[in-house]
Amino acid sequence: MQQIKRSYKDGVFRQLFNDKEKLIELYNALSGRSYSKDTEIEIVTLEDALFGDIKNDLSFIMDNRFIVMIEHQATVNPNMPLRMLSYAAREYERRGLTKKVYSRRRIEIPTPELYMLYNGAEDQPIMQELKLSDAYIAKCGKISLEARVKVINVNYDKGADILKRCKTLNEYSMFIHMIREKQQEKGLQKAVEESVRECMRKGILTEFLERNGGDIVSLVRIELTREECEAIREEDGYVRGLEDGLNEGRIEEQLKIARNMKALGAETAFISKASGLTKEEVDVL
Repeated sequence: MQQIKRSYKDGVFRQLFNDKEKLIELYNALSGRSYSKDTEIEIVTLEDALFGDIKNDLSFIMDNRFIVMIEHQATVNPNMPLRMLSYAAREYERRGLTKKVYSRRRIEIPTPELYMLYNGAEDQPIMQELKLSDAYIAKCGKISLEARVKVINVNYDKGADILKRCKTLNEYSMFIHMIREKQQEKGLQKAVEESVRECMRKGILTEFLERNGGDIVSLVRIELTREECEAIREEDGYVRGLEDGLNEGRIEEQLKIARNMKALGAETAFISKASGLTKEEVDVL
């Protein structure tokens, strides 16, 4: 495996859409609008260097009117509205707007639009909505603060309409679908490598794959290995074991996770971080 030059969160999806024309294409597909490729757009994706461990997938200001936040996830996280609210607050703060809140003149702020693109293996609806108010302890008729996240299932075999409207997203979804189909028979490493070659032969994400070379193989392997690890943790009751304080069971689950990840060819350091075992414990498995 080649050395990975970017962090996990700077994965394939984020790299692919870290381009103004592609973001406009994606936003038009999401919103139903028809902005031209020369529309003013400012990429404002949060970086952890600025905000500690706060970091998101994609954020941009479109036409000085909308602040668009997009998360790409392999699981549907019910806490996404709260996360998005945090991201939006950080961006307003970064733009210096919070310093003007005591002004008697109303401050105009970009309108937030919040999206989550789901591309995991679990069956999910084509479209759903997550609301911040669903998490409120006290339920009442009048909601004073709300955040709504539109969740779209972009798995290639689900055939969401957005894939027909965004060529880049359609090709990305096709690429991930291709890997998953090959993975069970050939293993993750070969599935990724063969899918990269097949995509380039068929003209799918060709320019992107040529430009990023071997990094793509490494990054996709890490993304899908992490996705499978999370699924194993959920299935085996790993989280519940932690919450109940079943220390003996927790150790057994850590070992299961580490063995599964090792079988997938993950690096020792990555297994150690994901499972909680030391590097020495991982090495002797």
